[in-house]
Amino acid sequence: MEFGKHIGKSLWGMADKALPVVYGFGYVLLVIRVLPEEEFGNFVLLQEIFLILSGLATAVALQPMLKFASEDTGDPAGIIGAGMLLNIVFIVVSSLLVVLFRTPMSAVLRAPALAPLLLYIPAMMVASLIRNVALILLQTRFGIARIFWVDAVHFLGAPLLVWIYSRMHLFDTAEDLIMINILSLSASSLLGLALSWRMFRWRLRPTRDEMLRMWEYGKYSLGGNASYLVYSRADTFILSAFTGPAQVAVYNSAKIFTRIFDMATQIIQMFILPGVSLLASRGERSTLKVVVEKSTLFSAVGMVPVMVGMIVFAGPMIGLIYGGRYPEAVLILQIFGLMSIAVPAFAIGSNVLMGLGEARASFVLGAQMLAVSLAAYFIIIPWLGTIGAAIAVVVASYIMAWIALARVRMYIPFTVREVLARRHDIRAFILRRLQSIRG
Repeated sequence: MEFGKHIGKSLWGMADKALPVVYGFGYVLLVIRVLPEEEFGNFVLLQEIFLILSGLATAVALQPMLKFASEDTGDPAGIIGAGMLLNIVFIVVSSLLVVLFRTPMSAVLRAPALAPLLLYIPAMMVASLIRNVALILLQTRFGIARIFWVDAVHFLGAPLLVWIYSRMHLFDTAEDLIMINILSLSASSLLGLALSWRMFRWRLRPTRDEMLRMWEYGKYSLGGNASYLVYSRADTFILSAFTGPAQVAVYNSAKIFTRIFDMATQIIQMFILPGVSLLASRGERSTLKVVVEKSTLFSAVGMVPVMVGMIVFAGPMIGLIYGGRYPEAVLILQIFGLMSIAVPAFAIGSNVLMGLGEARASFVLGAQMLAVSLAAYFIIIPWLGTIGAAIAVVVASYIMAWIALARVRMYIPFTVREVLARRHDIRAFILRRLQSIRG
């Protein structure tokens, strides 16, 4: 798995995963500066619930589909059918639970206006259904350019619709923003279906063995991803439970810049999970070791400028972008910058474990993440509020990065010295790229 051979796809991958950053920046300019704090805070809470449900659906149904359909073991129609069935069942059940318990959920979060907004969750889940499946199918064959266009329809389309609605004076509430997201997700699903139509070879009635195979992997994937979602989302809910949606708005005015970490994580997942799955199925352990070492060092070096930029330029960025609003976000953003190295390290560790088929190990890793993150959140957030939430996230991320890489070493032994020795590969890679540009 030579990194240089995938440079073209890597560029498409980076462009694709930059889209959420553009999406976030569009929301900064068009939404956060305009919506009242309570409205923005309520939308953040609803979006976090939607992203949690989408992440869990991916874990139980689509991540197993990605794992098994990426392996060169014959016709994937049964696997795709099983994944579709599990995905639909999860969406129906989870949407029903949100609708039934919307009032007590809103009460716990000190956000009474959230209850009627939660009725839109089923529509958002349905709107994104085909989109999410199409992205997985395209990923199994490294169709990164097509993935970019499917994502672009949503991540560029939503801010564009916000701008249009604003010009027509039709945009001033969280509900307006939700409707715009439903439209952009639906359009993304339509394009995804068109670009992946030939890959939708699925049986309406997958075999019992195929369902069991998906479930045996998916249940551990679900546990691991649920823990990750608690780590990455629970800070917002716990902060809301103690302070209300207005402080959630302040906190997320800084946290929205951490979308760049999501971009890095998703690029890693896009290549590491299917790549490791393929190499593991072929028994190429020596190549797997190289992949782990290179990806660990490359990602760490690549994130250093991000960390420096977030710490040094936090003040000017917040002041310029928000026009004087949310000055409390400066210190929060600087604290978030400290997690730049930890996030990709954890992403590499967790995706290598899933690619190796070690779903149980990933589940244990997720359980450890759940314990570490909740402990940090409940100890620090009530004490320090929004600043405490950022500190807790950084502390939990470094602990989990260390645990994840330590667990990978149980299956693919490597040392810190071997990782650092890959600096010569970085130098060689840069020289090759410079030569190709000059040539």
